[in-house]
Amino acid sequence: MKDRISRIVSVLLTVLCLCSFPLPVSAAGGRPVYAGDVENGTYEIEAETLNSSMFRIVGCTLTVTDEAMTAHVTLSGKGFGKLYAGRGADAVESEVSLFGEDEEGRHTFDIPVSALDTPVPVAGWSIKREKWYDYDVIFHADSLPDGAVAKSGNGWILPCAAACVGVAVIACFAAAGIRRKKKSGGEDK
Repeated sequence: MKDRISRIVSVLLTVLCLCSFPLPVSAAGGRPVYAGDVENGTYEIEAETLNSSMFRIVGCTLTVTDEAMTAHVTLSGKGFGKLYAGRGADAVESEVSLFGEDEEGRHTFDIPVSALDTPVPVAGWSIKREKWYDYDVIFHADSLPDGAVAKSGNGWILPCAAACVGVAVIACFAAAGIRRKKKSGGEDK
């Protein structure tokens, strides 16, 4: 019975350790990537609006400086005159970004980005309808160039997982030794 329990504990320990291995920073599942994970600099990055085709981003430049990220987005047209980082119902005029224009006359805005690979709420002020519309924008970390993601913030996980695997292997060998000893009547072979 003790042998069976020690094998079960060893298997569970091994599974637990393997599950704690770090994922790549911009894994397909998309865990959030924060400013501290990205090297300072300016990068062309892909961004998309998740819940509307009216607020369409056609260009985006991400600037990372001193633990903060700002995205300079270019919209497909000229329909939005203001942008608020949050929901329109919460818009505070002093925190509203007014549009700029690119060389083609399309409206541009700066958006503070709390994390990549996670939806960022923004509200756009429709010039024509004179009201706020809420959107969710996602900035894709996997579109950053190689080497831009500097640190994952989880460097302690790999050594810890290796130690767990080591303990599980030792436990397996110990359980096997106990079993051999019992079968042989207490004599070592």
